[in-house]
Amino acid sequence: MTAPSSTGLLRLAFDGFHQARARLGECLSAHGASAHAVAIPAAETIYWASVLDEQLISDGGYKSVRGRAKGDVIRGARWIRNRATHALPLTVQRTGGLSLPIRVPITIEPIVVRWLRADRLPPEPPEYVDAAGRTAYGKTFADRPVTDPVEDIAQWFANEHGRTGSRLRGM
Repeated sequence: MTAPSSTGLLRLAFDGFHQARARLGECLSAHGASAHAVAIPAAETIYWASVLDEQLISDGGYKSVRGRAKGDVIRGARWIRNRATHALPLTVQRTGGLSLPIRVPITIEPIVVRWLRADRLPPEPPEYVDAAGRTAYGKTFADRPVTDPVEDIAQWFANEHGRTGSRLRGM
């Protein structure tokens, strides 16, 4: 049996990201704001985004694009992917809605599933501390609705898809 080509594996990661992103949207529609239900497709989406990024790093043109400001969402994705896979925490939380005790005046915020702040996640092992990744996560993920950084990542890959010389261009 022949091993899959690097282009085939790149396609797998590209499709994996978009399929997981669609499952995340479906889960939010079906389960509303259940952080436990949303945690699985959120982690899967970030996993595939990180895998795709890692596969593209071997492309010299991609490295130079990755250093730009919008690249923080990719760095933040890699940081939370590592936290989610190595420490196995719940990385999202439900916010809003009605809570007790009720105070007057009553303000009911919409229920939203958000990414947790970095200080609410297990600490990184000392040998794997990534201060730049943690900062990028804080800037692009923390306290944001779960789909916001995912859409930023989708836009990141759409821009890469359109870049002349990109390995994604033919997909």
